[in-house]
Amino acid sequence: MGKLRSENAAPPAVRAAGEFTSNKPLGLMGSVLGRIIAGLLLPLVGLLTLAFLPFILVSSNEFPLWRQKRVGYRGRDIWVPKFSTMNVVASGELVETWFGRLIRPVGLDEILQILLIAKGDMQWFGPRPLLRKDIDDGYIASVLSYTKPGLFSSRSVATGIGNRALQEGVISLPEMIRYDAADLENWSFVYASRLLGRTVLMMASAGLKLVRARA
Repeated sequence: MGKLRSENAAPPAVRAAGEFTSNKPLGLMGSVLGRIIAGLLLPLVGLLTLAFLPFILVSSNEFPLWRQKRVGYRGRDIWVPKFSTMNVVASGELVETWFGRLIRPVGLDEILQILLIAKGDMQWFGPRPLLRKDIDDGYIASVLSYTKPGLFSSRSVATGIGNRALQEGVISLPEMIRYDAADLENWSFVYASRLLGRTVLMMASAGLKLVRARA
């Protein structure tokens, strides 16, 4: 988890910013089909949230559900709902809870973002929503001017740790732009299917490692 996987060490090459536009299939997934699918999944999201709440309450000293401001389409603010998976210790530092260590590696801490997909602030395939302090105007112009944030991206598969890759120095902002722009340039339903499959395999591998570690 401390470095990029070797086969993805070099981010894909893309054309200069502004030389491509988001494809119609991506817009369809974000604005119509994706929202319908997210809407159908809302009851499942509600059930999982109810199932998680007791474990969050006994493991965290923070409010169980909260929102964090992230950057959305064309630089607009969006409020991303999150489970409380961190504790504030006496030193003021944030420490991952035992329940957070169970759900974060397999991505279950992200399920509340399906609410934003149903609302239209996010989509299934797109760059992970980032804090404003972590990006600049160049990122907004190169990526978020063309697409909404999403759940699944090649960058997350390459780093294996989502947004923490940027915060922990695993990936640089220019490299991140190249991954996210490559997703836009190469988009197709086949590309999305492969990306979804790779994401599922990554989550399954993380789950197996977690089970073996507990055993």
